[in-house]
Amino acid sequence: MPKQRTLYLAALILSIVLATQLTLIQLDVRGILSAERFALLIRRRFVSLEFIALCGLYLIWLIRGRPDKTASRYLELLKPASLFLIAAWFAHPLTTDIHLYLQYGLMGLYRVNPYLTGAGNFGSVMSPFLNWMQTSTYGVVSLFIFAIPAKFVETNVYLGVYIFKFICVVFHVLNGYLIWRALKSTSYRHKVTLAYLLSPILIFEQIVEAHVDVLLCTVIIAIDQLFKSRRYLLGLLSAGVGVLTKTLPIIWIPLLGMFLIRERRWKTIFKFGLICAIAVLTLSLTLLPTIDAWKSIFNPGVKGMTAGSWHTVLQGILLRTQAISPSGSAQLAPGSIQAVIFDLFNRFTLLLFAAYYGVTLYRIYRNRSILESELIVQIGWVTFVLFAFSSAWYRSWYATILLPIAALNLQSRFFAILSFVFSAVSTITSLSLGYETNTAGILAALLTMGSAIMVLILRPKIMPRLESKPLDEVEPDLQQIR
Repeated sequence: MPKQRTLYLAALILSIVLATQLTLIQLDVRGILSAERFALLIRRRFVSLEFIALCGLYLIWLIRGRPDKTASRYLELLKPASLFLIAAWFAHPLTTDIHLYLQYGLMGLYRVNPYLTGAGNFGSVMSPFLNWMQTSTYGVVSLFIFAIPAKFVETNVYLGVYIFKFICVVFHVLNGYLIWRALKSTSYRHKVTLAYLLSPILIFEQIVEAHVDVLLCTVIIAIDQLFKSRRYLLGLLSAGVGVLTKTLPIIWIPLLGMFLIRERRWKTIFKFGLICAIAVLTLSLTLLPTIDAWKSIFNPGVKGMTAGSWHTVLQGILLRTQAISPSGSAQLAPGSIQAVIFDLFNRFTLLLFAAYYGVTLYRIYRNRSILESELIVQIGWVTFVLFAFSSAWYRSWYATILLPIAALNLQSRFFAILSFVFSAVSTITSLSLGYETNTAGILAALLTMGSAIMVLILRPKIMPRLESKPLDEVEPDLQQIR
């Protein structure tokens, strides 16, 4: 249809322009290219407005897209997505996390333990690019992947950057394929897979910005499919690999374990426990020989810091009521009433999450109607509650882990809508306003966390509309955008 073709072309042109702008911004920051003649073009707010427009086009396509034919092969879906993926690969990241990844990869190649030596204490070609100087917060699986592009950075830093971005593209395409396979018995397989591949949130956070969370998406898809096929040990091992990638999956394992306890899968639990014990012993004798090394993977560098959370809002307000703050820092004065209030709030949110987590564990154990598919959704809800209500340090790319859970479990439609809104608002506000403790950052946190609460409040009005439409009403729209 002409309208669908127009949407596709408009989104593609916008993506190419956005990728060019992001690259110009980075070249200007690094002093490689003077962007004086492009000053208007590379303004941050102008870029964020374009991204909002791109999300709007995507939303229109999601709601209004209707197919004539369906795809019989995954490559047929990948074809219309390929140009967007190429544009995203071309765009240089705005954040500096990728430089930290490459620094840790270099440290591994030079046999310097990144869990004992801070990134700032190792001199390399990546050192001028670093904003964070701490020891590694990523697991050994991530370090292995970081080492691949790190081999090339001494030839050219940007060669390493774009090789890592290519790895991110490969994992995003792999995730799309795994979703395609998982949904083979559904009528909405094509639409959901294409929606995942074309998602501006996923493309921006996991390919443009090249965040390691793209690997976690692979992990959660594997857990979902392995548990649904009752290959529980492999599912648990996938969660273990996730922990060795980034520590978030550590909160998933007890939920999976409680399900297996309910099902009396004692042999599976014992085998997994034995494998974990061997892994912990091996790591303790090699890469993680000290308590501080183990603490490193839990990101101690952000202790006392806030970003994009309710904690940011409260800290921003308290800082404005504080007579004297530590020189040059956005921290509350130790021992002040403001610091006490903030500490109490922090403990309250942790207790709130612990209570929700405990209730979820109890429900999984007692409610036998919670089968494998619902179990994965419960993992999604626990992760969402951690991000939206408990975590003091929240970044926009964290929420992308919710999207594959939603894509694979559309029977939980409300969770899918909540995940989309929360992740979209997270990325838009972070890109537009930033997540600092200034006025813009406080507004960004309010919009991000407030969007989640608003969707929860509107649930009684949203659910009747969702239940009135069968899942097979929305079909893929492939032919119309070719």
